[in-house]
Order: sequence, then structure tokens, then C-alpha cells
Amino acid sequence: MQITDHIHSIPAEQAFYTGPQSPNVFLVRDGDEGAFIDSGFGDEKSIEARLSFLKDHPKQRLKYIVLTHHHFDHTSGANQIREATGAEVTLHPDEEKFLRDWQSDAPQDIEIPEEMKEMREKVAKFREQAAEAEPTVQMNDGDEFTVGSLTLRVIHTPGHTLGSVCIYCPEERALFTGDTALGLGTVAISPPPHGDMALYLQSLVKLQTIDSAQMLPGHGIAVHDVAAKLQELIDHRRAREEQILKLMANGK
Repeated sequence: MQITDHIHSIPAEQAFYTGPQSPNVFLVRDGDEGAFIDSGFGDEKSIEARLSFLKDHPKQRLKYIVLTHHHFDHTSGANQIREATGAEVTLHPDEEKFLRDWQSDAPQDIEIPEEMKEMREKVAKFREQAAEAEPTVQMNDGDEFTVGSLTLRVIHTPGHTLGSVCIYCPEERALFTGDTALGLGTVAISPPPHGDMALYLQSLVKLQTIDSAQMLPGHGIAVHDVAAKLQELIDHRRAREEQILKLMANGK
């Protein structure tokens, strides 16, 4: 699906339920160079959907696979796409240990009870695939990558996870937010050391300073009133905080 002349969304059938909205994979391209923002799942259908698009555009060279955070619905397809295209995988250094240690208890976006063995095995497979996508390029706040004449600027936005990043393309005024801000609803914020609510609110405020015409999230639809959406998310979290403080004051 074409979003602008330089940005495409490449959907795939939901491979595993991590919520009502499938993970988005975006292609930013200019000239003969392109970059994926996230890779999606590592199942056969998801990989085929993304590679088929590239095959239909044979002059397009995938330069980067930019991973917004380590969760398997955004990363488990990265290594297979890298092997097929030669693209470099980029990730924030705070995410690497969680990506690599796939057998750890690091929280994901979905919790599966012990008795659901088959689902737990699927998650383990996706996490193992994600661990294979060890990055070849570390990206830190303020780093910039080029795709043709376009710029992809890294904005470190800890909260959902501590190494979550958003990517800003100033030429398109497009802000790719991963799971930091969704098109619909809110995201889980894991407790430290995996996530941090205070840092999350700071990250949303930071995004308010970016001159964005549209927000392209890791799940859900594009957002065109970016300022209103970010303020909505901030207000929601602050309202929840007030509710908790009132309950505590009443002895809960």
C-alpha cells in the first residue's frame, strides 16, 4: 500500500496473535535504495509478502532493516530478509541483550499461561528467530541513515522497552513510532529493567517537538493529527496515575 511516493506499507496475514492489529512493516525508498522499518514475523507467509514486493521492484536494493525494538512480532523476520537481500540490521544497543537472550523471561507484548504449551512453543520459535537477527549496525539517539536522498533520523524513546526508537524522515515529515505510539489504543509498559513509565511519558513529550505531518505506528492505522494523538496518550497515562494515587489515598 503506497502511503507517499517514498513510503509503502507491506502487509501480511497475522502470523500469531499479539493483539488485534498486525505489526506494520514499512518500506522507505528513494532511487534504487530502500529501508524496512521493522521486519514483522518470521513465518513463511510474512517473509514471502515482504520479499515478493522487492522482487516486483528488482531495481530496489534494500540497504537497512531498522528495528524499532526487540519484540518478536517486529524482529523475527529480520534475519531471513537480511539473508535474502544483504541489508544491514540496525538496533539500539539497549535492545541487543533482550533480542539475543531469547530463552530469558524478558516480557513480551503477550503473556501465555504455562498450560498453553503449543502457543508457548510458537513464541519460543519466533524469539529464537529474532535472536538470529543480531544487528550489524548499532543506532543511537540522533544517528542518521540515508536512503537515496532521504534521511532516517533515530529518536531514542525508552518506555515500552528501554531501547525503543522512533524514526523520523524529515523530507516526508513522517514519524515511524514502532510501539511507542500506536494508531489505536495504548501499549504495555513493562516494569524496569525492561520498560519504564516515567521515561515513556518523557519520550511522548520528546516526540511532540518533532515536526510531523503523519505518524506511522508499529500497529494500526496512520495518524495525521500527530500532536493530538500524542497529547491523548499523555493525558491518558496521567489520568491513570491520578486514579492510582486517589485509590492509594483511600487506603487501597
